[in-house]
Amino acid sequence: MDEARVVINLKEGIVELQGPADFVQHCLDIYQPAIKGLLGLPSEAATKPEKTKPVPRGRGVPAAAKARNARPTSCMGVIRSDLEAGFFDKPRSTGEIKERLSEAGITVTDSGVRANLRKLSAAGWLGTVRKGRSISYQRRVRS
Repeated sequence: MDEARVVINLKEGIVELQGPADFVQHCLDIYQPAIKGLLGLPSEAATKPEKTKPVPRGRGVPAAAKARNARPTSCMGVIRSDLEAGFFDKPRSTGEIKERLSEAGITVTDSGVRANLRKLSAAGWLGTVRKGRSISYQRRVRS
């Protein structure tokens, strides 16, 4: 199957399409009017996908380098910065906190979130609000 690759650089907003030639051509047909409108190109200007060689498998980044680059900040660090920013001024559930972490680029399990919240609660940074079986976390008022 023929591989095709298209790189579109809208002043460093790079869009890259790579895959079977039919897929790339289909995407180009869909987005070409929008791209031409952004660039102010005449309608007769056409883009053609370039052929690429398949990339050999197994020659990626070493696992140690992936681990170093995967998480620039920790779960605890993001929670503490949210605490300082006022996110915990009202009670927050574990689900809301996990969603906030995923927005920050941190992938963590529910039990990992709960463990970090328990640590902050034991340290006196967060208080717990219980409603039935659910637990919400809120900024603890220090006196």
